[in-house]
Amino acid sequence: MEMRFEELQARRESCRVYSSEKVSREALTHLVEVAHLSPSGCNSQPWHFIIVDEPEAHAAVVEAFDDNGLTGCPWGDKVPAFIVICEEKAQLKPGVAEHYGSQHFAQMDIGMAAMALCYEATSMGLGTCMIGTMNQEKLHKALGIPEERVVRLIITVGYPANKGEPRKKIRKDVSEVLSYNHW
Repeated sequence: MEMRFEELQARRESCRVYSSEKVSREALTHLVEVAHLSPSGCNSQPWHFIIVDEPEAHAAVVEAFDDNGLTGCPWGDKVPAFIVICEEKAQLKPGVAEHYGSQHFAQMDIGMAAMALCYEATSMGLGTCMIGTMNQEKLHKALGIPEERVVRLIITVGYPANKGEPRKKIRKDVSEVLSYNHW
């Protein structure tokens, strides 16, 4: 069953309760393949993805969510898999890098790739949640991430325990966030 984008947008939600069903490495790899097709400033592709699906690495990621009491994923031990997204050094056109700085677009680029990954996961019947709080030092040590890289997001991936209708999205009225031709 193919979904229209609006339906996909309505169905995608931050999932925090997963079934115990494993997600195949093939499915996880497919999500990264889709994400890496995302646009990026000057086609710099400033990302590196780490799929975490083995018990030892999984436990290390769960441990790294606790960043001095700022726990970003207290239910992490129940997540079947994680996809860690690290920021790479962007290779922008020289004039663009000189004017804006080499990493000016990188976080936006990673955000677009992460959303593509989450939408594809939704279309496959998988749930996801983006987590942005984590202990960098613990993650670097546990996953062998080079010191100069920054982990920007960890995306939880699994089959939702609740396969019913998605929660109603609470959003501001469009009139609060939209204007025409000026503020």
